[in-house]
Amino acid sequence: MNVLRILLLGADGFLGRQLKAALLAAGHEVVDAVHRPQHAGQIAVDFMRDHTAAVWLPRLAGIDVVINSVGLFRESAHASFDAIHIHAPTALYRACRDAGVQRVLLISALGAAPDADTRYWRSKAEGEAALRESGVGWNIVRPSLVYGDDGASTRLFATLAQSPLLALPAQCGKVQPIHVDDFAAGCAALLSRVEHANRVFDATGPIALAFADYLRLLGGTQRPVLRMPQTLCRVAARLAETLPGALLTRDSLTMLATGNTADGRDFAALLPHPLRDPAGFAGPAMQLRARLGIARGWLRAGLAFVWLATVVVSLWVYPVAASHQLLAACHIPPLLFEPMRIGSAGLDALFGVLTLCRPSRRLWQAQLLLIAGYSVLVAGFLPEFLIHPFGPLTKNAGLLAGLLALMATEEK
Repeated sequence: MNVLRILLLGADGFLGRQLKAALLAAGHEVVDAVHRPQHAGQIAVDFMRDHTAAVWLPRLAGIDVVINSVGLFRESAHASFDAIHIHAPTALYRACRDAGVQRVLLISALGAAPDADTRYWRSKAEGEAALRESGVGWNIVRPSLVYGDDGASTRLFATLAQSPLLALPAQCGKVQPIHVDDFAAGCAALLSRVEHANRVFDATGPIALAFADYLRLLGGTQRPVLRMPQTLCRVAARLAETLPGALLTRDSLTMLATGNTADGRDFAALLPHPLRDPAGFAGPAMQLRARLGIARGWLRAGLAFVWLATVVVSLWVYPVAASHQLLAACHIPPLLFEPMRIGSAGLDALFGVLTLCRPSRRLWQAQLLLIAGYSVLVAGFLPEFLIHPFGPLTKNAGLLAGLLALMATEEK
């Protein structure tokens, strides 16, 4: 077997991690190229800035093959499709030609085309064209929907699959999911086949499924489907685009409506075994993890409602004079009545928004300390709240328990 020294761009990403494992299992040497190096031997790259061949050339010394698995699903103020899918790769491929790299393998996307309906797909097609025209040996692999337990889209879909009701857009095309292990193994096998150089491969799973059927397979049970009007979905997507990292966008709705299928028999032929059936993708552990995600979602929604509802009640519903009386009972100086009333409402609003948009262990710790401190303070100065029939203070025990549960299940 010809052992290759491979520069793997995006080695710390979802696909990059699996590709690295498959390449090492095949006996190759892998050099990690990542945005933020964490370990010795990793090379720092920045696709937003590395737009000249001169920047890339020193990184290619002794490299036989380059795999570009860097991709961007949605643009932001700090990352653009043009920079990451076109400009940096174009400079990289020019440097690969000058450095004598044998081959470049580009992980593109199924649906990439110059006249595609989304900028994501069109930028992927421009990146493909840059590689073909670079003068270096190449392969392009276009994966369909890729399943992997640690994939962001997989976690989202598996969580949706555990919902009592599958609320889906009215327009959903078919998907042809491939397991990440099969995808990585196929890419690793492709590098040893010189006869397959300068070819495009569509990497798809063994069967095409309606999106609702794929979710049912992930969930392990039948769920009723509610078809949402496409206009309403686009409004929701526009709102979701304001949240960092949200996978629901207007482009993703378009891609879902278009579908994601192709004839992947040539890619499947690279593997020594049949492609995995989507029915066996999600095991009991993944389904339990998804149910936990649903439970965490309900907890976060409930907490956010408590914080934001408290803001409304504190500022606009509860009588100001009554609020002042409560503060006076806690021996707060009168000059601080309004600053504390308004300031505490502002803190509640901040906690509510962060609970929805930026959940974290530190946020849960801060909320727990505030609620615990508030409960002790009120119990000391207003003990009648401890025996109030509506339990305005004792119900905080439930909030504290919910926060402890979120802390215990927060992924690092």
